[in-house]
Amino acid sequence: MWFKRKSEINKNENTISKKKLTEDQKEELLGFISRKSIEVQSLNIENQARVFEEIGLAYYELGDEENAIASLEKSLQLKKTIGESFKTLLKLYNKKRAEAAKSNDVDNLQTFLNKIDLLMQISKDVTRGVK
Repeated sequence: MWFKRKSEINKNENTISKKKLTEDQKEELLGFISRKSIEVQSLNIENQARVFEEIGLAYYELGDEENAIASLEKSLQLKKTIGESFKTLLKLYNKKRAEAAKSNDVDNLQTFLNKIDLLMQISKDVTRGVK
């Protein structure tokens, strides 16, 4: 980071890295999501939050952004944490916000700005120890 050009740093920060998955990896992730979706129904709230996070991250890895957002939001609703789900959700919200701004979709732009504000509030609450 210290010796990179500014343009190289910006390029790396603005991309969400996605690796290409093989068909076997996709099938494995889909099976994982299916198993966890059944498992989550029999768990307590804290464990449900963890499983929804795992499901959301699996959807994200598959490239299914809408389902990833839905699962990660459920996870944060059940338990406010600043972990991998928080960071991934923030990336997805920023991506959706940028897409809305680029297409001049004012309603979606405002929606994702509000969602980002809510994430920032969660961050403050967790930092301060507010439940």
